[in-house]
Amino acid sequence: MGRTERHRQRRGQSLTSIESSSAINQSFHALCVKLNEQGWLNQTQLSARIYDSTGRGLCSKRRSFHAGDELIRLPVQSLISIATLQTDEQFKRLFDKELFDKDSRVSFQSLMACYLMYHTHLNESTSSGCSDLSAYGKTLPRTYSTPYFCSMAELQCLPEALLERTVAQNRQIRDDYQTLKALVGATSCDCCEQTYCQDIWTLKDFRLAYFAVNSRSVHVNARQLMLQMKLKSEHNHFRDLIKGDTNLALAPFLDLFNHCDAVKTSARLEGKEYCITLDEAPGGIDPYSQIFISYGALPNLKLLTEYGFWLERNSHDYFEFKLLDIEQLIRYSKSLCSQSYHRNIFKFIREHNLDDQMFVHLDDGCSHNLRVVLHIIFHQDSYFPNVLNQIAFGDANQFDNVQPELDYLVSNKMKEYQEFATALERLPQLTESGTVARTYLLECVRYLGDFKAKHCPPIE
Repeated sequence: MGRTERHRQRRGQSLTSIESSSAINQSFHALCVKLNEQGWLNQTQLSARIYDSTGRGLCSKRRSFHAGDELIRLPVQSLISIATLQTDEQFKRLFDKELFDKDSRVSFQSLMACYLMYHTHLNESTSSGCSDLSAYGKTLPRTYSTPYFCSMAELQCLPEALLERTVAQNRQIRDDYQTLKALVGATSCDCCEQTYCQDIWTLKDFRLAYFAVNSRSVHVNARQLMLQMKLKSEHNHFRDLIKGDTNLALAPFLDLFNHCDAVKTSARLEGKEYCITLDEAPGGIDPYSQIFISYGALPNLKLLTEYGFWLERNSHDYFEFKLLDIEQLIRYSKSLCSQSYHRNIFKFIREHNLDDQMFVHLDDGCSHNLRVVLHIIFHQDSYFPNVLNQIAFGDANQFDNVQPELDYLVSNKMKEYQEFATALERLPQLTESGTVARTYLLECVRYLGDFKAKHCPPIE
């Protein structure tokens, strides 16, 4: 679940009724009517509203909430899940099981994106809007603010950490789209006689649908869900097409809940309903105040690249370094590049996965692996594997001598991210994704500055 209209640099909680837009009002009214037909009672009297700080969100006009209170109960049949796809005979007919290839599978997320596109076209190609997802589809955002949607000029101003994740997402999306395109082939729509993958489902549409699923889905136990719907997992039509699990679902209306790091919530399947309970909420939640849930203990990099927003002073945040950051630090530092570093040292680090979990945390300080790597590179002369092994997995106290290098590494990263943020600011115009990315970079600079002040005292 996620909010793509979020503007986290504005922290005010003033709100405007959703009735300010008749189109939005109509779409959510239609969705509530549909959910009511499926058995949703709205026991907690939830209402959708527009908030300055987050865009769309949920509140209760009459109720207050405290730890232990239930926030929402949705009928299982209202979830869009593997069970939904399995019972949609028309959609299943698009996929010939004989063409499934174990070496060309797609993620369930991509298949769900395909399902959204299928129903979007079904709704648009018929005057009656006969799709069961018609009401829900009209509530989905039309744009997303993840770095994936940055312009080419903006992408050139992003650091490696963001580009790496964006490239991986692009590869996943393109590969799965090509696999789906090959499977559906030249199959034509019964309503308009256009071919799905040549005339109807464009790569652009698939990208938007992919991020709709990515940013708005909830975790469910697929096996438990299938049992609840009296379906057998072994009879799953898509079993040989999907790579990975199918433990996600789209949850209409529930996906309007926004994320906050200060609250804790839990979700469960209970009988024929999907429920979310408030576990922790400092001070409780008053009527008309926005109700937040937790998407998990997620750092800002994850929030940005998956959901398109970040949180100011996120309590779950940390900053991760790559071995490449240290290599670049050596390359561009006159004092460090004048020294010799045997390639066996870097080979040893990679082979023993010491370059994983290299991060700094505002409260906990520098991670163990980052200290080990800095010590091995800068404070010992041997490059023999047996000696390096004794050092790397020896007494942890020996790694306390890396403060100067840590200070240098953090300062260099602050300078780098500030330069990237300045480069973005100098562009003639920024997309929404570019704007969010720029403010994220500045938040990283602030975070690293706070870390440096707390954990890297000046050397006398």
